[in-house]
Amino acid sequence: MNGAEFFFADQNDPFLVTMVLTLAIAGVETLSLLMGLGLSDLIDDFLPDFDTEAPEAEGSLLGEALGWLNVGRVPFLVLLLAFLGVFTLGGYGLQLAMRGTFGFLLPSVLAAPAALALAIPATRLTSRGLARVMPREETYATGNDDLVGRIAVITLGPVTRRTPGKAKVSDTHGNTHFVRVRASRRGKRFQQDEQVLLVSHRRSLFDVIAPPDSLKD
Repeated sequence: MNGAEFFFADQNDPFLVTMVLTLAIAGVETLSLLMGLGLSDLIDDFLPDFDTEAPEAEGSLLGEALGWLNVGRVPFLVLLLAFLGVFTLGGYGLQLAMRGTFGFLLPSVLAAPAALALAIPATRLTSRGLARVMPREETYATGNDDLVGRIAVITLGPVTRRTPGKAKVSDTHGNTHFVRVRASRRGKRFQQDEQVLLVSHRRSLFDVIAPPDSLKD
């Protein structure tokens, strides 16, 4: 069995599907970023808040499971890509080891659950590592509410009500965050390098207005 036959073997169908899905999602995310609209941010905007540290979540099975997987500490799409990636690599790696050791491949009904058992803890470790390096450019370390009322600078524009962009803002500790922004009203337009005031947010998308002269640098 050559390399191509191995990758496309019937026993490896679950891993082939997740590999294609991973590449497709990564490709769409890259394209959306080039267009100024991050797919990951859009998905997070429509998902319910996962506050795994809230009192009502403590002790609950769902809260414990979400917290264990670091849901809410990294973007959902990043978590999904991490899971798909480790499931794919783990599955192919398992089948490669089986072929090298025993000379045959496990049926997909056995290989997929085994890969899933490996992927879940591996996803936790991967997301934990990502959570440590991502907060400097995301708003997961500092609450979004803490950024409301602060001056930001448009880094990707122009920004209108219907066309969100990116802005750079510093929190009270001097850490820099890059957030998605849109004009709070129709007809408003903010150009790149223009200062704006963050006035409200829905998930990771902030509404902005022109700041008063007293707040401009």
